[in-house]
Amino acid sequence: MRKRYLASAVMMLTLSSCALQSNAPVLPETDIPAGYSRQNGAVDIAWPQTDWWQSFNSSELSNLITQVQAGNLSLANNERNLRAAQLTLRDAGFDLLPRLSVTLGTGINYQESRVDGVSNSGSNGQPFELGATVNYTNLLSKPAVYTQSLASYESRAAAIADASLNTLGTSASTYFQLLLIRDKIVAAEQNVANAQSISNIVNARVEAGVAVPLEALQQQIALERERANLRSLEQSEFSARASLALLTGQLVQNFDVTQRTLESISMPTIDAGIPSVLLQRRPDLVQAEAELRSATAGVDISRLDYFPNISLTGNASASSSSLSQLVSSPDILINAGASVVQTLIDTGQRSRNLERSRLTMENAFANYRQAVLNAFNEVDVLLGALQLQQEQLEVARRNLEAAEEAFRIAQVRYEEGVQDFQTVLTSQNTLYSTRNAWLDSRLAQLNTAVSLYVALGGGWQASDIDPQ
Repeated sequence: MRKRYLASAVMMLTLSSCALQSNAPVLPETDIPAGYSRQNGAVDIAWPQTDWWQSFNSSELSNLITQVQAGNLSLANNERNLRAAQLTLRDAGFDLLPRLSVTLGTGINYQESRVDGVSNSGSNGQPFELGATVNYTNLLSKPAVYTQSLASYESRAAAIADASLNTLGTSASTYFQLLLIRDKIVAAEQNVANAQSISNIVNARVEAGVAVPLEALQQQIALERERANLRSLEQSEFSARASLALLTGQLVQNFDVTQRTLESISMPTIDAGIPSVLLQRRPDLVQAEAELRSATAGVDISRLDYFPNISLTGNASASSSSLSQLVSSPDILINAGASVVQTLIDTGQRSRNLERSRLTMENAFANYRQAVLNAFNEVDVLLGALQLQQEQLEVARRNLEAAEEAFRIAQVRYEEGVQDFQTVLTSQNTLYSTRNAWLDSRLAQLNTAVSLYVALGGGWQASDIDPQ
């Protein structure tokens, strides 16, 4: 009767511990917008795909991302860390079950051989023994401990997914940067050619006595400046290629890309989806929410310290003088026991632990809210930036056309002797800066698209986390 009563009591206490698990604080409704203020038209439910880089229509970029996924050393570390976290979670799952240990033993046999030829052998008489022990400790806290372990694993998995997403985003941006530098090298070569052409005209006019030597010196300075800029860009191209090679896990000597210009890259149209769904599609938000659940479980664990520590133990042993009898007719002894330990006086330690846990949970909730607000604001800002950059790119293109025409006219008029040299020098510098501005606008638009893909989670979602 006592055993049945004890078993029932333990079961009821265990179920009570599950019921004691708290729910994490919920985000205020005002933290989640119904739509983005910078989103054009109706809110679309579409989201980026996991291969979002394909939308730039660059086969070389797709091949590059494949190389990064296969060869990047940080991504390989992330994969190993994720497997290690899975093993840790598996250990936590086994901790929910009783621990079983089985032993097999026997007495010590001995044999003696003496120099006079006499030999002795024997045994200490101990029988063969087969034993099994079952321990089940801390019954009440186990569900909360596992809940905390599961939340910690999900936080870890989301953090790894976030790091991987940012690595792929960095790879795409670095590739675009490399192509931009190559475009700027072409522009710099044009600048050098233009500066050399003007220098030839100035020198001819000086020799003819219709221009002062100062004009030739000024143009020579401009020419050398453009040559130095070209050499600097060539070094920048090598540095960008080295950065891209490192992302793929290669030496720069063995790495190159064939594409030479940003003109081959298409600008994608990106759907931002419904804001509330972002909570499950952006890894850093899932990570922050999992850390909140872990902290909430920590409060439950601290609260359960006020309850008794319940442990169950069971022992079974079988013994016999021989192995055959151990299987057929052993002597069996079974013991079972339970212990309930309650702390009565702890000088307020449990109360302080509980308060610390609550403060940790409140911090985790504040961090989660901050991450959510930052995420929604970031997406809104990036959507607005894309619209603005599209307009700026068109303006930069028109400015470049105007600057090219102004330089052509100034060069012709100066050669004909109806335009002063300072106007030529000004139009030349304007052309150079306008070319760079147009190229920078093109890169900024592509980088903003990459940032928006990352900000929307890059096609990832919380259901991708597999604890197995």
